[in-house]
Amino acid sequence: MPINAIDQGNIIGPITVGKNAGISKTGFADHLTEFLKKANFEMARSEQMSADFAAGKNNNIHETILAAERAVITFKMVGAIRNRLLEAYQETMRMNI
Repeated sequence: MPINAIDQGNIIGPITVGKNAGISKTGFADHLTEFLKKANFEMARSEQMSADFAAGKNNNIHETILAAERAVITFKMVGAIRNRLLEAYQETMRMNI
């Protein structure tokens, strides 16, 4: 079996950190804000689809129910994230310095 040379194009070099590293500086707050925007969109979409179904503009019950379930799951996830953040904050406040 012949041994082939290593393709150096696939090797990832060292990670550089600094002003010119080219790494996006999105923090936890940015990710949380983006998630909350998406959650708000899912809930608004569910409300709109339900209103359209009730008004007779939309006859697709399956899509309406799926949107409602997505909103419920998203709402539960927002609550779980909130609870975890609150627990982390309380744990941090209990630490002795």
